[in-house]
Amino acid sequence: MSELALKLGSIVATLLVMAGGFGYATTHLKNPNAPLQPPVEKSADAKSAVATPPPPTPTPIPSLVGTRRGNPPRATSSPAPRLTLQPGVQATELPGLTFTHVS
Repeated sequence: MSELALKLGSIVATLLVMAGGFGYATTHLKNPNAPLQPPVEKSADAKSAVATPPPPTPTPIPSLVGTRRGNPPRATSSPAPRLTLQPGVQATELPGLTFTHVS
């Protein structure tokens, strides 16, 4: 097969795939009026028997980073937590590790 026939075949295949993709996209348009969740119909007995609970109240989380309201920011490095050793286990004389990672 000649080099020109291979190049033409690859161009034709590329154009066919691209045309097929455009054809698929134009026939499957998004419906902007479609609901995100379809409504669920309940029977009259289920409506009267089940009371809807009140919405939960949000719980504030404690601040992990200092704010301008008086909380000092966390230090950039903190000492490593101390290990409690079992009887008979000795600690080494190496300096302690510090964590310098701040997220």
